[in-house]
Amino acid sequence: MSTFALAFPLLFVFHDLEEIIGMRRFVSRNADMLRSRFPFLYKRLKDCSTEGFALAVMEELVVFSAIAIAAIFFDNALCWDVWFGAFSGLTAHYVVHILQSAIVRMYIPAVLTSIICLPLSILILLHCASLLVLNPWHVSLGLLIVALNMLPALKIAGMKSKP
Repeated sequence: MSTFALAFPLLFVFHDLEEIIGMRRFVSRNADMLRSRFPFLYKRLKDCSTEGFALAVMEELVVFSAIAIAAIFFDNALCWDVWFGAFSGLTAHYVVHILQSAIVRMYIPAVLTSIICLPLSILILLHCASLLVLNPWHVSLGLLIVALNMLPALKIAGMKSKP
């Protein structure tokens, strides 16, 4: 199970590197389309620097790595359930990027690695689900951690990006 636990932060880094590398350029090149079709999203992204986005990713990586390490180190049902929920959240994140790309009908930074990571993540989750006795409340806690962690990550990205 340790190998599967480490897949969580590793797949996250692989995926988010595509976003870090391409997001600023994508927003700059597609500003008019984003401003007119997705004003809320454009407002969020227009001033975000590559450095700010990278710091947000680093913050998330610390949290995700801590969840994976806790699952390995403590090796108990609660930690594995939280890991499963958090990894499920990351897997859902890939689906969101694929849907975003389909909605805008173009490549967006993150879709290529989402297409690569989604099947692998689903296979890992299915395999782990067959090995674990999952408690839905604990799994939900993992999903909640991933969702709520977006708030400080976005705050960090915004703080670093302001002039």
